[in-house]
This record gives sequence, C-alpha cells and structure tokens, in this order.
Amino acid sequence: MITIKAEVLKGKQKSDGTYNVKIRMTYKREVKRLPTSIYVRKEDLTKTFKIKNPKFIKEANNIVRQYQELCASLPLETANYSLNDIIECIKVKNERKTTIDFIQFSKEWLEITQLKGKSNYQTSINAFITYLGKEHLNTDQMTKKLLNDFINYLQLKRTQRIEELKKHGKRIPSNRMLSLYIGCLRHLYNEVKKRYNDYDRNIILVPNSPFENLEIPKQEATRKRAISAEAIKEIWELPYQYNNNGTEKKCPYNLAKDCFIISFCLMGMNSIDLYSCSTLEGEVITYYRSKTKDRRLDKAKMKVIVPPILQSLMEKYQDQTKNRIFNFYHTYSTAGNFNKAINIGLKEIGKLLKIDDLEYYAARHSWATLAVNKVGIDKYTVHAALNHIDEAMKVTDIYIERDFKIENEANLKVLQYVFGSEGVK
Repeated sequence: MITIKAEVLKGKQKSDGTYNVKIRMTYKREVKRLPTSIYVRKEDLTKTFKIKNPKFIKEANNIVRQYQELCASLPLETANYSLNDIIECIKVKNERKTTIDFIQFSKEWLEITQLKGKSNYQTSINAFITYLGKEHLNTDQMTKKLLNDFINYLQLKRTQRIEELKKHGKRIPSNRMLSLYIGCLRHLYNEVKKRYNDYDRNIILVPNSPFENLEIPKQEATRKRAISAEAIKEIWELPYQYNNNGTEKKCPYNLAKDCFIISFCLMGMNSIDLYSCSTLEGEVITYYRSKTKDRRLDKAKMKVIVPPILQSLMEKYQDQTKNRIFNFYHTYSTAGNFNKAINIGLKEIGKLLKIDDLEYYAARHSWATLAVNKVGIDKYTVHAALNHIDEAMKVTDIYIERDFKIENEANLKVLQYVFGSEGVK
C-alpha cells in the first residue's frame, strides 16, 4: 500500500528563510519526496514542523489528494511497480494536463529560429492574432472550424482590397497570401507537436490535427511577367541619363537598365545573387542561388559563362576591391535596397516603353519563356538553367555532377535570338 503525506524538513531551510513543502511517498519501504510550489516560513509551522497555517494546509491537502487519485488509477496490486515507476506515471499524467499556448509558442519560436522566410511566419501569426482579437490561444482551441473561419476572413479582406485597388487602377495580386498564411501556421503547429509530443513515452500533449484534410483555396496562376524579345532589345538600346557635365548619372533608371540586361544575359540571375556573388574564374561566374541554397544538397550551385555582350557592363560594375564580382554593395547597404532601386528604375523604363508594371523578375521570366517558345529549348534544360529543383529527379541528381555546359549553350541561343550576332560575339 502506498502512503502519501505532506511534510516540511527541518534541516532544509532556504537562504530566504522559507521551507519547501514536500510530498512524501512511501511504497514497499521505499521513500521518495517530491517538491511542491508551496513555501512556508517558521511562523506557519508548529514546534514539531507541522503546517499550522490553514491556507497552506488546504493547498498541501489538495496536492496529496490529487496524487492519491492518480495512484488509485494505477494497477498497483497486479503490476510490479517500483516507487520510481509510480512517480514517473504521476509526472506523465500531470504533463498531459499541461495547456500549451500556440500563439506564445509561435512568438518564442520566431525569436530563435534561423529559418529562411522568417518574416512570412511573423506576418502570418500577426494576421492570425488580428483575426482572433487576442494574443493567447491554447492548442486544444485550434480547430478546423477556426481555421476555415480564418480563411473566410482572409478571403473577405482580399475582396475588399481588390475593390480598393480597382478604384485606383492598380494591379490585382494573386491569392498566394491564403496558402502562405495557412502554410506558415501549419508549420508552426507542427513545431508545437514536435516540441511537446513524446511518442516513445506516449505523452501526447497536442493530440488534435486541425490541418489534416483542411481545404485551402487553390493558388491562382501567377501573373505572367515575361516581355517580348523586342522589348528586351529596346531596354538594351535605351539611352543613358547624363548629368549637365556629360557624365553618366548614378540613378535608378541607369542601374535598372543595366541590371535587367545583366540578369537576362545570365539566365535570369536574381538581384540578391548579383549583389553578393564573389567567384569569377576566367569568364565563369559560380554562385549559389540564395533562394534555395539552404534547401538543397548541392547548395543550389550554378555556373554561368559571361557572354561577350556583357563585357562592357562587367567592366563598368567591377568591384575594384575584388571582394565580390560587382560593386553594387558599395552603394547599397543591403540586397533589398539594391533590388528596390532597380525596380524604381524599371517603373520609369516601363512608362517610357509602355510596358505595364515592369519588374526585375521579368528578366528571368522572359529568358525562360523565350527559350521554350521561340528558341525551342526543351523544358528540362530551361528548368536546369533556372536552377530549379526537379522532385522527380532528386535521387538521380545525387549521382550526377553538373558541368552546366548544356545550360550555357542554351543561353547563347537565347541571346542570339534576342540580340542577333551581337549577343554571342
């Protein structure tokens, strides 16, 4: 038979003058003491160190009664339990009563995570908090109905936003926000389960799976940003803007004109990679695509041969310190500021050439579109040139060391189509 009682140990006074009330458990002549959250002083005790303060007596008795009820549910008569086994069972049952705040967990996780795209998670949880109207939500309150209501809320907000954009004649964005927000919340919820569910010990503190079979509205096709070969050549042939003294202006317009052409001629190289790339051997730039390098075994390695048409621009933007290939980082403190400046310049160029909403990413889209539709490059080669992941070929790719020859040959064909012989000689 197990006996459970509260006691205070005379020789265990803490430095602040208090004593911790222990729960003494005795079973098969073995004794264990479990700490509690109750702390008493000498004036709360009798001379024989029995608790005399009614408030603490009540609190201690409640804990004793709770432990007795937990032990009563155990098959002590038939199972060969030790006292340690009993205490472990009590701990497990207490853990199962723990409530977990999904919102607070998410905030703490975001403070320490190094995951790329952290800002998307922050935006998603902020939108969820705005919808809830509070900053606390237990995991057992996270239901499929709540998520469906949140999706409906997001759709309503988007509809209202679209009406406003239409009034001002602005571009209507896709509904990617819906899948992004729900995807981020699902990831955060899975992190909660990873943290608190111990499947080996069958301690499941987060049993519900509200995202299972949740129907998320399909993402609309992204806006096609490709422009024609003629438009690309027009950008190439645009005159620069000059100062009164005849020197070329350092302005977003000139930067955008050059960087758009550089990106197009380097198979749609992203601005962040243009900003940070540092390895040039002969005429070959080697870089690791920032967007996907953390998700791939090959670090998204890419090698692109600098075509002859870019020689003058390579010299113009050469980093004299040799720390990087281009000197953009001397003018712009971050890749984000660099990309923003390019897009400001492209809006100006777009107005001149009557190209609606021209963006830097159009260089990448245009290269791929022209390669397939006009030059006849197969989609697999274009896929590789854009340095995308092919899920169907993931295992095969482990065994293949890429030499990037086919991709660079495809690039020369695209450049010849757009710029004629000037693009390849």
